[in-house]
Amino acid sequence: MTIKEICSCFNIAGKYLGCKEIPTGNINSTYQVDFKDEGEKREYIVQRINKAVFKEPEKVMDNIIRVTHHVRMNIIKKGLSTKKFVLRAFVSKYDEEPYVIDDQGDYWRCYRFIANSITYDTCDDLLIIERAGRAFGRFQSCLEEFDAKTLFITIPDFHNTKVRYKALHDAIEKDPLKRVSRVIADVNKLLLFEKQATELQDYLDQDKIPTRVTHNDTKCNNVSFDRTTGEALAVLDLDTVMPGAIAHDFGDAIRFIANTLIEDDPNVDDVALDLDKYEAFTKGFVGELKNDLTCMEKKTLNLGVFAMTVELAVRFLTDYILGDVYFKTKYPGHNLDRARNQIALAEDIIRKKSKMDIILDKYL
Repeated sequence: MTIKEICSCFNIAGKYLGCKEIPTGNINSTYQVDFKDEGEKREYIVQRINKAVFKEPEKVMDNIIRVTHHVRMNIIKKGLSTKKFVLRAFVSKYDEEPYVIDDQGDYWRCYRFIANSITYDTCDDLLIIERAGRAFGRFQSCLEEFDAKTLFITIPDFHNTKVRYKALHDAIEKDPLKRVSRVIADVNKLLLFEKQATELQDYLDQDKIPTRVTHNDTKCNNVSFDRTTGEALAVLDLDTVMPGAIAHDFGDAIRFIANTLIEDDPNVDDVALDLDKYEAFTKGFVGELKNDLTCMEKKTLNLGVFAMTVELAVRFLTDYILGDVYFKTKYPGHNLDRARNQIALAEDIIRKKSKMDIILDKYL
């Protein structure tokens, strides 16, 4: 089926004008589609869900519909526009499901494109970073009363750092390509981090922190911004919305946004945690959430920064040892560069922990 035929299956008003593929994103195939309705151009996002990653697309979409409905109700209570501050998924005009299945058995969905909006793949503007933090914090706040345990687990053990470490230990033992001898120093650093990095999962397992709805991909490019005013609007890419700890989302966001280099830069001597970016995101995120957090959640936010950084390093190194079978690589040793980059960031997080705590306390 063509994109035009896919669109004809959804309840979209107006005349189809055309589409263009959006090349960003590593998982789903994404298209921007233009329609004309009552003399005005309207834009939509149409995506083919990657069934190799999301093996039960119906349940993924059920998560998204239930979560966005709950957010929408709270956005209304906050007096904000539902056209700007929450995603809207369209339903099939045949069975009212939030997806269409094509002739090949692929699942397609359609979202309204938020008018006059833009996203940033990377960002050095501290105000934009603060607003991204506010958007993710607002998203969490709007889901405070949602029972996270009712959500479908789209990727089991996605942020279970204990499971990630077990996979590393297994890879070291199997060593199928005899690569372990090349990375002994990296392995030893990660093993040294293991006890501290897995503490957050211990707290979840022991119910010392609440299980909440978490986004699980809190990168800056998953927030839309008003192109004119710079205001942070809706949180995007909800495929990995699952039960988890708020520290997962906070930590993963800081790990990505506050690294002085991109996460696969091999110049590890220049990797550091940018405290100005850390503070900007913290100000926005905590400012939206501080009254909703338990005492233990507040204490674990910075632990989440360390845990998420180490977890990704573990995943990269595990994949390198096994032969680069999971993450896409652009050159031999790409995963090893990624792992060393995150290890260097974790080491700097340890060095700056006391300064991070002072900044966090200021906003709590």
